Amino acid sequence: MTVRPATEADLEAILDIEGRWLTTPHWNRTQFASELAGSRPRFLAAEEDGRVVGYAVCWIVAGEAELLNLAVHPERARGGLGRGLLAAAMRAAEEADCSKMTLEVSARNAPAVRLYESAGFRVVGRRAKYYNDGADALLMDARLNPRPHP
Repeated sequence: MTVRPATEADLEAILDIEGRWLTTPHWNRTQFASELAGSRPRFLAAEEDGRVVGYAVCWIVAGEAELLNLAVHPERARGGLGRGLLAAAMRAAEEADCSKMTLEVSARNAPAVRLYESAGFRVVGRRAKYYNDGADALLMDARLNPRPHP
C-alpha cells in the first residue's frame, strides 16, 4: 500500500468507496472536492496496484488535528489498510506540529472504535442520538508527538 495526497483524479474511486458503506451520513462530491481545495485539510489516498482502496481526511487547525473521514474499500476491510491509513494521518498531523487528534465515531461501529483505541485514542465524550440512524457519537482523542524542527 502507498499513501499519498489525494487528487481530483481520485474522486470517483473515493465516492465509490464512500457509497459502499451503510454508515450515515455519506459525503458527496462537493464535500470531497471542497476538502481537496481547502488549506486546512490533509486528504490522503491509499493506493494498491494503481487503484485507490482507501482515504482519510483530516483538518489541521491551531496545533490540533481532527479526523473527519476514513474509509477503505469493503473488499479490503479488516486487512490492516485502515490501520495504515490512520497511522499515516497521525504522522501527517505530527509533521504539521499537531499535539492532539480528535474524531467522532458511531458508538455502533465497534470495529472502528477498536481500531481507534488500538491507535491510542480514548473516549472523552458522547453525543446522544447524533447520527441519522439514532446512534450516539463517541468523541475520541489521542495525543500526538509533533516532530521537532532542526
